[in-house]
Amino acid sequence: MAGIALLGAGIFATDEHLPALVFNKADLKAIYSRSKKTALTLVAEAQKLGVKDVELFSEDTAHHNLDDLLKRDDIKAVIIVLPILIQPDVIRRCWAAGKHVLSEKPVAKDVQTARKLIADYKSQYADKGIIFSVAEQFRFMPEFGLGRKWVVEEKAIGDINQLHLKIWRNQAPGGKYYETEWRKVPEYQGGFLLDGGVHQTAMLRWISGQEVVETRGFARQVAAHLPPLDTVNAGILLSGGGTGTISMSFASAKRATELTIIGTKGSFFLTDGPNGYILTLDLTSGEKRTETLKTNGVQVEIKAFLEAIQSGNAQARAGPEEALNDLAIIESLCSGGGKVDLY
Repeated sequence: MAGIALLGAGIFATDEHLPALVFNKADLKAIYSRSKKTALTLVAEAQKLGVKDVELFSEDTAHHNLDDLLKRDDIKAVIIVLPILIQPDVIRRCWAAGKHVLSEKPVAKDVQTARKLIADYKSQYADKGIIFSVAEQFRFMPEFGLGRKWVVEEKAIGDINQLHLKIWRNQAPGGKYYETEWRKVPEYQGGFLLDGGVHQTAMLRWISGQEVVETRGFARQVAAHLPPLDTVNAGILLSGGGTGTISMSFASAKRATELTIIGTKGSFFLTDGPNGYILTLDLTSGEKRTETLKTNGVQVEIKAFLEAIQSGNAQARAGPEEALNDLAIIESLCSGGGKVDLY
């Protein structure tokens, strides 16, 4: 089994990536963070989960910085869970060292940066067999896979003519994700609309099987602690000709998670509940289906990455092009709308 290094020792690496690597029996050989203090914390968590002989690397540990880690021949792949602005440079360093890469979403801070990153990968590293995947677990979650089966594969609701996405959250000060310095003072577009919103655009695109090709709307900052933007309401045009809306806020006093897709033969509805996501199909024929599912998407996406390393072929749904299109919708929403700069 290929040796893996986990780059980043923050909340998501600790809560999701590390347990998923252990669950999938990955050969975790190294943990890196910019500071030894944070790296030590994640190494301790790894040891609690039964990982032995994992080595610590940090920029303040002599002869054990990132360059030293990348020189190790027994490490074939890296999982990068670092701040948005830092990731593209680290990704390139890992490619140059011949490592396969799974990097956290978003693929980059904006479409221009993402396009350049993907172009560099395709021109310099793809032909060398180096894998580049982006960690968007929503495309791997069986809940959303079932929705896609009903809507895209079975075409149970017929041709789509409307789609409405509603995501309302209250990202209050003091929350563990808010109290990350680079999120509190974001130097990238959209703030939480970007960091969290790409999950929702991935879900929308995956279940519907369509692209958002144009948006028209209003984005603004409602909460003083959530710069530069935290709320957007917009109309959308789908690649299949249907229309709809996206309402997304991280400064909402009311919570909502709703995806409604209306077609010529019925409707699909998704929401979250105490036992998982609830999916409902309501057809004009009188047929009704309801399923409730709850799974761990990070475990599934990590499994897919490990299999890709072994086979030499990554799944298309983990590709950076998919992540760019998730990002392109958010960029369009944040800038007031227009044609979406799809890959």
